[in-house]
Amino acid sequence: MKKNKTSILLQSVFATFIMLSGIHVALANTTMTNEEGSVISQVKHTVETEKLITNPECTEYLFTANAEPGVDLVDVMEKHGGKCGLDPQVQHRLFSVYVDQKTHQMATDDGDPEGNLKLLPPAE
Repeated sequence: MKKNKTSILLQSVFATFIMLSGIHVALANTTMTNEEGSVISQVKHTVETEKLITNPECTEYLFTANAEPGVDLVDVMEKHGGKCGLDPQVQHRLFSVYVDQKTHQMATDDGDPEGNLKLLPPAE
């Protein structure tokens, strides 16, 4: 990827969130705002388009608004129970996606055990 000033800045900003932790709210148990739904739709579309998951039916998305100022967090989780099998009391985080609230640029720690972030292509 050709790096320009914006992508370098975004990588720098997103790198500060590697050790981020917080309370994640399962969407099934909350009322979703239009903004939350839009962010989750953007992440879901990109994750599926980029083939970052193998089974979309057994994947859930957990949203944290303002995980850091100006950045929302979506944790991509493994869904268990029913057709997905395994213990429904357990839900593993597969990876996280950080979304800039103004530019909608996304970065993920997918595939990096140390949590280093890489930029994702913009959602169509």
